[in-house]
Formats: sequence, structure tokens, C-alpha cells
Amino acid sequence: MSNDNIAMLQALHADLESLKNAIEGEDHDLAERIVSGHDQRLRDYIRDHGVQAEATALQGLLEQQQALTGRMRELRDEAAEHLRHERQSARAANAYQQAGARP
Repeated sequence: MSNDNIAMLQALHADLESLKNAIEGEDHDLAERIVSGHDQRLRDYIRDHGVQAEATALQGLLEQQQALTGRMRELRDEAAEHLRHERQSARAANAYQQAGARP
């Protein structure tokens, strides 16, 4: 594998690590920019290397991406659970207030 290939794959892995950090830090604007740049770099890599791209190198990239996607699902589920609890609490507080307002 050439030095250019290695550098490009390292940059793609670094993108995913930066994306993970942005997501964990809830920096959604940065995450959006990282995804956009990563997408373009990955497209460029595939365009430039096509079938010559090393499968093992791309497999590692795919595994990192799948791990990140899994973490994003976990965060989504956690946020959904917090929202459910918040709605439940708001309904309970509202019912309590209405019950207290009755003569």
C-alpha cells in the first residue's frame, strides 16, 4: 500500500474518531461538518482506488463506522427514554395540579 493510501485511510479513521468525540460532546454542528468532509474523502478514496482498494483496510474502516453507528443508536435510545420520562413527569404534575384545584 502506498504512503498516499495509508495517509488517506488514516485520515478517514481520524474523521470517525473526531465524529465520535463530537457526538459524545453533543457538538452537532461539528459532527455535521465532519460527516460531510468524511463522506467526500471516502468518495474520493473509492473513486481513486476503486477495486484496487484493499479490502482489509476498508473492513477496518467499516468496523469503526459500525461501532460509531451503534453508539449513536445508544445515545438516541437514551435521549428517547429521557423524553418519555419528562413527558410522564409533566403529565403527572399536571394531573396533580388539576386534582388539587378541584373543590
